[in-house]
Amino acid sequence: MKRNLLLLILLIIPISLLSQVTFTNSNSSLNNSNVNSGVAIGVGDMNGDGLDDIVRLDNSSSLEIEYQNASGNFTRLDYGSIGGSAWGICIADVDENGYNDIIAGGAYNGIKLLLANSDGSNYSSSTLSNPSIFVQNINFADIDNNGTTDVFICHDDGVSSPYSNNGSGSMTYDLNLINTASTEPSDNSGNYGSIWTDYDNDGDLDLYISKCRLGVSDPDDGRRLNLMFQNDGSGNFTEVAPACGLQPKAQSWAAAFEDIDNDGDMDCVLINHDITSMIFENTGSGSFTDITASSGISTQLSGLGNDGIQVIMEDFNNDTYVDIFITSKSSDFYLFTNDGDNTFTEETTPFPGNDNIQSAAVGDLNNDGFVDVIAGYANGFNGPSSTDDRLYLNDGNSNNWSKVKLNGVASNINGIGARVEIDGTWGTQIREVRSGESYGTVNSMISHFGLASATAITKITVKWPSGTEDIVLNPNINEQIEIAEGETLNISQFEIGEFKVSPNPVTSELVISGSKIANLQSIELYDITGKKVDLVQPENFETQRFVIKVSHLNSGLYLLKAIVDSQVLVSKIIKE
Repeated sequence: MKRNLLLLILLIIPISLLSQVTFTNSNSSLNNSNVNSGVAIGVGDMNGDGLDDIVRLDNSSSLEIEYQNASGNFTRLDYGSIGGSAWGICIADVDENGYNDIIAGGAYNGIKLLLANSDGSNYSSSTLSNPSIFVQNINFADIDNNGTTDVFICHDDGVSSPYSNNGSGSMTYDLNLINTASTEPSDNSGNYGSIWTDYDNDGDLDLYISKCRLGVSDPDDGRRLNLMFQNDGSGNFTEVAPACGLQPKAQSWAAAFEDIDNDGDMDCVLINHDITSMIFENTGSGSFTDITASSGISTQLSGLGNDGIQVIMEDFNNDTYVDIFITSKSSDFYLFTNDGDNTFTEETTPFPGNDNIQSAAVGDLNNDGFVDVIAGYANGFNGPSSTDDRLYLNDGNSNNWSKVKLNGVASNINGIGARVEIDGTWGTQIREVRSGESYGTVNSMISHFGLASATAITKITVKWPSGTEDIVLNPNINEQIEIAEGETLNISQFEIGEFKVSPNPVTSELVISGSKIANLQSIELYDITGKKVDLVQPENFETQRFVIKVSHLNSGLYLLKAIVDSQVLVSKIIKE
């Protein structure tokens, strides 16, 4: 009788309640619960143990790292003042010693780079060289795709600043990486939020900048025209925001790009201050369509007014669809869960109390497979308030999950710029590994996926910036998978149909044979640093056997990349 009553209750509970997202204030788990961050706040694995940690600047200037322990509590590094007040923060292992480093900056007070020492227990600080800028947002990204992690910093008062990494963490100001001058004549100010994303699915990173210049009312003023810099794959960037439909001529504060409909391309949510904030669907052909009116939340997006600060998109309820979390400097902050049909539902009371969460960074902060939130509070737009930061742990549900952490080899060590795909009964979900997004914050670089009630993953595919592609078949669920670049590639030979490469290891000649030769479009050979060392053009494929001479190459590991029938194949080649 009781069992039948329980089944009846479950049948009449609305589905929306079963997937409702709630959080619990868990500041008691923190080592120091009395930090006032303001806006700049971050989440990342700082000590290399595979667990997300919390990176904060008390009063916007004093660095504290809370390291997540397997026990569920945190231990703390109290570094002290970094000098000056920071408006933006970012995390990446720029010198590739195995421990993530930190960069932070604010209003003309120097851009501070803190490099982790050899065991990740402390940091040494330096200030990047000129120009002096007013920092709004910071990204780490391999802009020139040479295997090192560069820096891009939004400048409120002029052209934004890119810095080239020499591979050991030394940064040099370099406009040759990318020059983001406005397409309309202006002083190039108004650069607020920035995000690197492959919006056109061509395998390289593009850059979107949200532009805002308070007091400028002309919508055609270059200081408030959002910019999309399309990468041609050779490091040349062209501004295409009007052509792709992402220049609403608004006072835009921040943007997020994720695949809201699981169709394999990145959609966009844009926070505006003078017009309604917007949701754009990627058409799949390099352009976007405004779907705000039909999203089910247009009233709430309009109600943000000029208070929206950050937008974060994660699958908070693990139902296979990314949700939308918007912070605000008023009480109108929102968590919208994704209904799976390009509409969203507002979660009415996801967080306890009546907080006006102004800043947030996210990651799995208790290692249970659900995305958690570290929240900050502020005065005005950026200044820290007297309200302590709060750790909100996701209460979770019965849905399954998967997490993927990357370790680059030929690509940058964090795998920034890589795309992670998982296939299963839901279809395909995609994530991009990023460092720094939205406005002023950085989220976990561990890719998180909700699986709903699915009990298996068909495969995980990692598309690295170097062109390498790793595939893990039938991985376990409800655990974190760590993938090193190239680790899943076949060491002896790769073969699809009758197309194969041998011998391996090779001394002098690498033989490509089989009936698939006629279908080959290109073959490229790379050394382990990602440098191309040999290239065979398609017109050379005339028989069912082709030979690449490798006797002149040094001994070591190489990556052979072939495109056959529009499919990318990669294999490790050992040169003896």
